[in-house]
This record gives sequence, structure tokens and C-alpha cells, in this order.
Amino acid sequence: MTQKLNYLIAWFKLLKRKTSLILLVIILAASAAMIVTNYYTIKIASAARAYINGESQYSKGQKDASAYLIKYIYLENDTDYKAFQQNISIPLGDQIARIALSNKHNTAEATGGFLQGKNYPKDVANMVWLFTTFKQLPIFKKVIATWTDGDELVNKLYLTGILARQKMLSQKISPAEKQSFILSINNLSQQLTVKEEDFSNTLGIISSNVNVYLFIADIAVILVIIISSYSYAGIMIRNLRESRKKIIEQNFNLQSINAGLDKFVFNITHDLRSPLVSLIGLISLIDDETDMAQIKAYTLLMKDSLEKQDLFINEMLTFIQSKHTGLIKKECSLNMIIENVLTQNHYVKEGKEVHFYKELLLDQIESDSLKLQVILNNLVSNAVKYSDTKKDEQWVKVKTYRTDSEAIIEIEDNGLGIRKNDQERIFDKFYLSGINKKSSGLGLYLVKDAVKQMNGRIQVKSEEGLYSRFTISFPG
Repeated sequence: MTQKLNYLIAWFKLLKRKTSLILLVIILAASAAMIVTNYYTIKIASAARAYINGESQYSKGQKDASAYLIKYIYLENDTDYKAFQQNISIPLGDQIARIALSNKHNTAEATGGFLQGKNYPKDVANMVWLFTTFKQLPIFKKVIATWTDGDELVNKLYLTGILARQKMLSQKISPAEKQSFILSINNLSQQLTVKEEDFSNTLGIISSNVNVYLFIADIAVILVIIISSYSYAGIMIRNLRESRKKIIEQNFNLQSINAGLDKFVFNITHDLRSPLVSLIGLISLIDDETDMAQIKAYTLLMKDSLEKQDLFINEMLTFIQSKHTGLIKKECSLNMIIENVLTQNHYVKEGKEVHFYKELLLDQIESDSLKLQVILNNLVSNAVKYSDTKKDEQWVKVKTYRTDSEAIIEIEDNGLGIRKNDQERIFDKFYLSGINKKSSGLGLYLVKDAVKQMNGRIQVKSEEGLYSRFTISFPG
């Protein structure tokens, strides 16, 4: 259950981090989209404006050409005909550009045609881009169709000028024919005016639509940016609050740890100093003692004191190692760990050997072998240490088995047992029960701490003078 809860918490944290990253990406993408959209909108609007300006040059050239051609027919002045040719070349240049882009896909030829049509040189590239990019769109096809119709009328006007020129040069043109030419020119000019207006109006509609679409797109992108920014800011604020909360909790924990360290250091100092004081006292007694039997007794007391200090130091080293080593889970053999522990704790007390019994129904387990070693070694060594020599047989039983959801290890002995009022406190750091004369009070604390790190549980049942049973349960 604890593992599932930890998994869910980790998953939510990962989701929150991913959500923050996604929101940031959305903001950046939306900003980039706005930049790109505005760039191409300006490019389209600029190209449309260039076409509208070009249409005014187209219209002016066509109208001036018509006027000079009529003047030429009336006055028969070659200068007027040259002026006609110069002005008619403007719409003819735009026609060259249209044909080059529609059929030939020749950008260089189209550029030359637009320049001949008196279009502003810096606008030509945008005009070419707009035509090639949007020529398949229905509304732009309408622009091209109007342009094509206008070019056909310009061609008729150009051919009318050539025909009138031929007639004038042959001196065989009658007043009625002149009038017919002039009527035809005026008619073509009127039709071209209609086409030119249609051309400009359609381009105007394109520009208006582009502006509307840009406005809608900008609003949509701005809304996305605002919503994403607000959400991102909300997550950042929550993260800051959580960080502040964690800092407060960590400060509180550090204060608790510092207080615990003060007590810890005091206890260690006390426990390390006590054997030393005892040794100093015993050495002083030996200096004044001449009885070898008594000296030997003092020496045994010194040895006992040193052994006690060595035990304490070893337990402290194990405690520190357990605290600073994270949980390292891997496949390990319970049988092998238990065998090593039992071998290390082989013991004969007052001429009686402590017997070990094993009932190992579970071997392979995914766990931390070092922490299992700490747990089992402390429990087995305690069982041996507090065995009851008054009983005919002193024994320690080790069982392993699996339930539906847990792996179980049991350590049971028939030793001195634990008093009922001590059972709730035996896992406290530095706690010593009434019968506990050889311990530092760290062993069972280490056991409880290691079990907790492995997400397990430990329970104790005991009857004073009869037995003690420690049951450890691990997930899986």
C-alpha cells in the first residue's frame, strides 16, 4: 500500500513538472505563432498593396495610351503615337509577368515584366511570392481571371493602335474610319476601367479578410498565452508555496535533529566515558594489589569493560552505516543471510550450547541484504545473549514464509523473555530494560529503523520467563 502511495505521489510530481513544461512550451509556441502570423500577414498586406499600386500604374498607362492614340488619329502626329507605345507598354509589362508566373514559372521574366509595368522595385519580390503562393486559392483565381480579361482588352487596344497606324501611313483612312477607331478605343477604355475596378476591389477584399483573420488569430493566440501564462504562474506560485512549506518543515526537522544530536552526543559520551572511568579505577586498584587472584579478578573486570565498549562502538558504526546507506534493493537469498548470522552467533553459555532451528519456506527475496543482515544479527544475538541457562535446552528458531502480500521472518527463543511494561519501549534509542546489563540500547532501535526504511513492520510477543517472538513483515 505504501509503495503504491509513493508511486502515485511520484507520478503526480512528474505530471506537475511535465504540465509546467508543457505550459511553457505552449506559451513559447503561441508567441512564435503570433510572430510568424504577423510576419506573413504584413507580407500579404504589403504584396496586396503593391498590386493595388501597380493597378493604378496599369490603369494610368492604359488611359494615357488611349488618349494619345485618339490624339494621334485626330492630328496624325508621330510623337503622339510614340507616347501611345510608351504608355501601352506598362500594362503589357504586367501581362508578361502574369503569363510568366501562370504558365512558365519564370521568376526572372516575371520580375522584368513587373518592372516594365512601373511597379516599385522593392515590392516586386513580394508580388511574385503572393502570386506563386496563393494562385490556387479561389479568391486569388478571381483576381487572376479579372487580370487576364483586362490583358485581352489591352491587347485589343494595342492591335487597334497598330491598325490605325497602318491606315494613317497608307493615307487611305476616311473620316468615318477615324470615328470608328475612336469609338472602339473609348469602348475598350471603358471596359478596361470596369476590369481595373474589379481587380482593385477583389484585392481590397483579400486585404480586409486577411486583417479580419489576423485579428481573430491574434485574439486566439493572446488568449492561449494569457491562459497558459496564468496557469504557469499558478503552478509556479504553488511550487513556491510548497517549497516554502518544505523549507519550514526542514527547519523544524533540523531543529529536532539538532536536539536529538545533542542528546545523542551526550549519551555516546556517557557510554564511552563509563568504561574508561571503570578501567582507570581498576588500574588504580591493581597498582595497590599484591594478591594475584584478586589482580586476575580485576583483569577480568577490565576485559568485560573493554568488551562492552567494543560492542558499543561496533553498534554505533552499524547505526551510522545504516543511517547513511540508502535502500539498495536486489535479489538476495534469505537462507544464505540467515546461515551467516547463525554462524556468527554460535554460542555456549555456562557450558550449555544454544541450539538453532530453521524452518525456511522462503528463500529468494528482492530486498536490501545489508539491512536484513543488521536486523537478523541484532535479533539473533539478543536471543542468544538473553537465553535462560536454567532451562534444559536453550534454543532459537528462525522461520521464513510468504503470505498473499507479504514476506515474513520470525525469530523466536525460549529465553528470559521481556517484561510487559518494557515491550512498548524496547525499540526506543538507548532504552535499557531491567535485565539489560550488557547492551548499549541501540540494537533494537537499529532493527526498527532498518525495517522502517524497507517499508516493513516489526511486532513483538513475549512472556517473561517463557519466550520472545519477533515477527517482521515486508511488502511483496
